[in-house]
Formats: sequence, structure tokens, C-alpha cells
Amino acid sequence: MLDSVTLYYTSAAMMAVMTLLNYLTWRANKSIPGTLLYIFYPLVMFTSVLSFALLGHINDIASITIANALLFSASIIHVLAICQFLNAKCIGFRAFIGITGVLALSMIYLATDNAELRNRILVSDLQHIIEALFLLAIFIRNGRKSYPNGSIVYILILTIILAIFTGRTLMMGDVSTANLLSENWFSITLFINGVIAPMFYATGMAILCNERREQHLNQLTEKAHKDLEIRGLFLSTISHEIRTPLNGILGSAQLIMNQSSDPRDKPYCEAIINSAESLNLLVDKVLDYASLDQRDEALYEEDVEFKTWLNNLCLLLSPLAEQKHLKFELIYDLPEQACYYCDQQKLRQVIINLVGNAIKFTDKGSVKIHVKLLNEGQLDHVVRISVIDSGPGIEDEEIIYLTEPYVQSSAGKEKGGTGLGLAITSRLLEKLGSKLNISSELNKGSVFSFDITLTIGELSLVEQRHQSKDYVTGLDVLLVEDLDLNQKIAIEFMADDEHKIKLAKDGNSAIELMQKHHFDVVLLDMNLPDLTGQEVLKKLKNIDHLNQRTPVLAFTASLSPDEIKEYLALGIKDIVGKPIKQQKLRQALSDSQTNQAASIAVELRDTLYDETAAAALISSFNEDEVSSIYNEFVLSARNKLIRSQQLVEDDKDQCIKLLHRQASTALQLGFNRYGLELKKIERKLLDNKPLKESLTDALVLWQESLQAYLNHVRSELG
Repeated sequence: MLDSVTLYYTSAAMMAVMTLLNYLTWRANKSIPGTLLYIFYPLVMFTSVLSFALLGHINDIASITIANALLFSASIIHVLAICQFLNAKCIGFRAFIGITGVLALSMIYLATDNAELRNRILVSDLQHIIEALFLLAIFIRNGRKSYPNGSIVYILILTIILAIFTGRTLMMGDVSTANLLSENWFSITLFINGVIAPMFYATGMAILCNERREQHLNQLTEKAHKDLEIRGLFLSTISHEIRTPLNGILGSAQLIMNQSSDPRDKPYCEAIINSAESLNLLVDKVLDYASLDQRDEALYEEDVEFKTWLNNLCLLLSPLAEQKHLKFELIYDLPEQACYYCDQQKLRQVIINLVGNAIKFTDKGSVKIHVKLLNEGQLDHVVRISVIDSGPGIEDEEIIYLTEPYVQSSAGKEKGGTGLGLAITSRLLEKLGSKLNISSELNKGSVFSFDITLTIGELSLVEQRHQSKDYVTGLDVLLVEDLDLNQKIAIEFMADDEHKIKLAKDGNSAIELMQKHHFDVVLLDMNLPDLTGQEVLKKLKNIDHLNQRTPVLAFTASLSPDEIKEYLALGIKDIVGKPIKQQKLRQALSDSQTNQAASIAVELRDTLYDETAAAALISSFNEDEVSSIYNEFVLSARNKLIRSQQLVEDDKDQCIKLLHRQASTALQLGFNRYGLELKKIERKLLDNKPLKESLTDALVLWQESLQAYLNHVRSELG
């Protein structure tokens, strides 16, 4: 067997090492109860072992008393530290202290007689057995469920100690000082209790602390999730509640601005409208951000032909850049026929947010989307998508905060905004397994980029793509339209068919663009803020431009027989009626490139409210935007009609414009009879015919239409 003297010194060394390890464990877990006290357990044991070395050098009774008192104190410290850590009630702890005290006193009494060596060992063994039993009971009752791994370590070593000391108690014969160190049972117990046990105890406490930290982190994570859900629900609820009074403010301010004859009122009304629209934008962004906190849905991945998808997205964004006279381009450095599985809705929103920001903050120069392949694997590609602008740039110290919600750069504060766009973008990229990277140089521009791993899709889809369509794609189109709602719907529809669109909001802008650019087709609203469509066409006949042979399509809700004859007499190729229908728009654009005769028919259901109109808008707007559009129209319709009655005598031209815009929006939103009635009134005014009670009748018709709309809304909610 091992030399007992060597084991004795090894035991002392192990106690010193355990003290160090326990100290390091405490440093990393200072907030956990019991870890500080646990440092003193091996320290007191170490002192006790050193005290046994004093035998023969000082009075035996004194050295034995000191050593055993320290040994029994270490036992109490050990049990108390474990009880504190496990937060256990430790039923019987007082009894344990009492028994330990009695055994300690017995040990002191027996130390006065050298002949009682065997009994002293039996008392010591009994103390070890009681300590092991007590700790085993605590871990089995309080530790196994909460700390399974640490409990296993302790239960294992305590079981071994219990077996060793019980065996020694039962098997130990006569003992004398002469043969004590040479006995195997002494060497075995010293090896287990002095060398093995300290390693297990130090390891066990470290494992217990790790499990405690893990539990704490899990609790914090769960609390954070609950907090996010509560915050998201709160933001969503408050944001929705804000919408109703906000739309009332918008409608009232617009009504005052239209009715007031005092020019001093206009700037105040415009300030109210601009502020309300800014708040409306903030509400939209808050809802988007809150929905990201509340939703934890899986990615909806589809197989996408990437270049075509990007081109269509750019077609949607390019009119925004052209309005600011910015150069907008896509630099595509991927395989031509690359197909990828991706959540195209989230990726689309990320790119739109980044490009929208770039266009917003760039006043001159260019905005580019650069897509390049970083790594080509067998099953996936790592792709970098960058949005590069020539804007004012961003300060270095501002960049690190830009993805935080409600934080804006200096340029952002000047241009306005919510401070949520990049926060939403960053959160979306996290869901896509990517991260937003920002680099910028003042007065030179910024680069917003992200790297994303895309799984290679079925390349056969490229071949399956419908190449021989029944309609034309990829035309250069000039869209002349002043209503934002109609602009967005038309651009969305045409982007689906890969048409390249330039946008003009009035007649003079359209003429200027037609002098600078050649188009395959012009989609011309016949009632613009500055000129009618007819006046635009007449002016074009008298000037040089690049579109002498370009077909023009009338984009209008004015479809009386006389108006149609006038359009065709002016050389208009076809008529796209409002409300806009994708199939009719698609067919008219295709027919414009052939000798196909014009198809004038516009199908409108004869109904107060056509519920299919809202469903059509969902393809171009999200549900909150559609709700906001309807709310704004419903809240302001009656007031605008009353305003029209007041303008009939005072400002006929302004009345016609107001009726035209209201009729166009009403038809697009599904208020068919009301919209057609407004068109009839508009026509009468243009022809200088008496109105009689037409506007009063229209007011009654609006009330009936509103009731039909509200009945539909109630049925949907029900």
C-alpha cells in the first residue's frame, strides 16, 4: 500500500489546492450563497492536518484537541456551506451541530489517555459517517432536480466516504501508535478522504455554480421574452389606438385648409398635416418593430430566380430615385441563372429599407445596389448585398448606435424620420442569420451591406419560367399620375412584368421627360394638377421630342362617350380605366406594341361598396396601410363633398380638381356608385351644365355607401 507519511503530506497539499480552487470559484460566483464559506472548509481542514503534525513536538493532549476541534469545525462549515448554496431548510442541522459538539467533547476527553487511541478513531469515523449521511440526505432531497450534475459528483464521493469509514469502523481491530501508520485501513481512508475527496468537492462546487448560473440565465432569458411580448403588445395596442384620432386630425386640418379663405391659416394647417403624417409614419414603424418582437416564426423560404427578382425590385424603387434626379443602378456579379431558396419577403423589406434610406439622404449623385458572390459552396452561396450612396456620410461615433431603436444620425434629424428603419432592418437580418455592416466617409457617402448564406435552389426553375407570356414585358414606360395611391398601385403592377418606369406628377414634367427620353409607351392621366391630358398631347404636337411615334394610353376614370371620342381623336392608343385592374393594364400595355384596336370597356360592379377592392390593394400595401388609406378617405369624404358645394360658385376649377381626385380614390377603394356619381358631376361642371341637386344627392349616396362599408367591416370583425 502507499506510504502513509507520503499520503499525509499529499493530503495537506490537496487541501491547499482545494482552497485555491474554491477561492477561484467564489471569485467567479460572488453572488451565490455558500461559495465564500466553502473556501474555509479546505482551509480549516488544511490547518487541522498541520496540527496533527505537532504530535510529539508539543503536549499531545493540546495537539490532539486542536487538530480534532479544527476537523469537527471543518465538518460543520462543510454542511453549512452546502445548505446555504442549496437554499435548503436543512432540517436537523441543529441536531447535527449538537451531535458534532458531543463527539468533539468526547474526543477531547479521550485525548487525555493514550490507551484510548482506538476509541478516538471510532469517534472520528462516526463524525465522518454522520456528515456523509447528512449531506447525502440534503443532495437527494434538495439537489438532484435542480443540480443533477453537481449532485451526482457529491453523491458519488459521499457514498464512497460513507462505505470506507463504515467499513473501517466495523473491521478495525486493536490499534497502537506503533502500528497506526503501517495499517492498510489507515492508508486507504487517508487516500480517499485526504486526496480523492478534495478533488471531488472542488469539482462538485464548480459544477454546482455553473448549473446555478445556467438556471439564472434561463430565468433572465424567459423574463426577457415575457418583457418583449408585453412591450410589443403595449406598442401595438397604443399604436392602433393612436390611428383613429390621428386620422381625425389629418382630416380636420385638411378641411380647415380647404375651407379657410385666410391665407395665414394655410401654413399652420400644413404644419399640422406634416406633423400628423410624421406621427403616422412613426406609428407604422413602431408596429413593424413591435411585430418583430412578438413574432418568432420560421423563415418562409421559396425558390427564387435571383436576378429577375432583383430587377423587379429595382423597377419598383427606381422612380423614387428619378424623382430626385439620382442615378440608380444594380451591379450584379452572380451567375446569370442563379436560383436560391430564401425568405424573399424579409429580404425584400431589408433591401427596400436600405435603398429607401439611401435615396432619402442622398441629394445628388447615385444610389447603387451591388450584389456579389463571396463564396461558392456545393450546396450554398455566400452573397454580399451592398447599398452604396453618395450622400453626406455618417460620423464614426454615430455608426455604432444607428441600429438601436429611435436613434438617428445628424443627417437623419435634419431629414426627419422615426429612427426605427435601421433597427427593423437589423432585426430582420438577425432572423435571416446575417448582420448589417455600415461604413461611411463624410461628404463622400455610405455603404450598408450584409453577407447572407443562400441555399442553391432548383436551377430547372429557370427553364420552367414562363418565357412565352401572352403579354409584353420589359417596356420603358412613362407613368404620368399625380395621386400617390394610383402611382404605387400602377408601379407595383408594372414591376411584376419587369417594365422600367419613369414617373411624372404633372403635365409639364411629363413633357420635359418626353423631350429627354424615349419611351415604349406613355400612361397619361387625363386630369393633372397643371394641365389636362388633352392639353399635354396638344402641346407635344407643337414641339420637338423623342416620342413622336410612342403610343399613349389614357389613364382615367372619365369615360363618357364624348370623352372617349375626344381621346381617340387626339391619337390615344387605348384607355386604362380607373380603378386600376392589373389584367386590363397588362393587356393595354401589350396591345400598345401591336396594331390591336383599343378596348374601352371597364367593368365595374353596380354596388355601393365592392369588397374586392380592398383585397386588390393588399397586393400593393400591407394591412395597416390599407386600413390607414380607408380611414383617411372615410373620415374626410363628407367634408370634401361639402367643400365642393362651397367651391362650385367661388372656384369652379378647384371644385373640378377636388371632385376628380375624390372620384378616382372612391373608385379605387370600391365605392363604385359614389365614385361614378362624382365623375358625372365633374363632367357636368366641365360642360357648364347646371348641377341642380347633384351634390346633395351625392351626399346622400355617400351616407349609403359609408353604411355599406361599415356593415362589411362589422361582418369581417364578427
